[in-house]
Amino acid sequence: MQDNESLLAEAQQLLFQQTLQLKARFETQQVELASLRQRQDELEERSRTDMLTGLANRSWLEEQMHKRFALCQEQSRIMSVVFIDLDHFKKLNDQYGHQMGDNVLQKFGKTLQSLIREGDLAGRWGGEEFLVILPDEDAQAAQVFAKRIAQRLEKTPMAHNDPHPIYVSVSIGIACLNDGGFGDAGELIDAADKSMYFIKRTGRGGIAVYGERGAPGAPS
Repeated sequence: MQDNESLLAEAQQLLFQQTLQLKARFETQQVELASLRQRQDELEERSRTDMLTGLANRSWLEEQMHKRFALCQEQSRIMSVVFIDLDHFKKLNDQYGHQMGDNVLQKFGKTLQSLIREGDLAGRWGGEEFLVILPDEDAQAAQVFAKRIAQRLEKTPMAHNDPHPIYVSVSIGIACLNDGGFGDAGELIDAADKSMYFIKRTGRGGIAVYGERGAPGAPS
């Protein structure tokens, strides 16, 4: 009887030790799993972020545009696209150097991010071109947003060449999903892009809405 009780106590002790070991191993695995998930999230975030400006990069913008375009068609919703180009950026680079140009892009990225709402998406399309997706906004609301950008740039320098502030202007093109027979997201972006280039050809520093009189897509 004593031998049996001793064996039982020893078995219970071993079981307790193994339980502690398994618990410690499980907790270690949970920490490692959380670390891996965090690392994966960081890598995913980096894969869709423009490293210079901190905004969305072009590939993420294109992916989101296709998804949101399809959603708008399924649910009969609207969406506007704002295409932005910094005026005379090459001249700025030539005059002040590429480091100053990068500083301007970084500051403009922060400025743009501060102006969008939750649910909007702002990104760098390439070079000095930027794109903003405005879900559930018509062209008129997008134009109000574009004017806020222009007004902010009039008041806020994007860099300093000590002690002189450097101001920039922008050419902006707007296209809204319900203002044309767009077959896909690419056509909507192209419409906003053409509207932006219309401004650049006619003097820069302005806003054009696709389909309005004088702008691309307008009725003759």
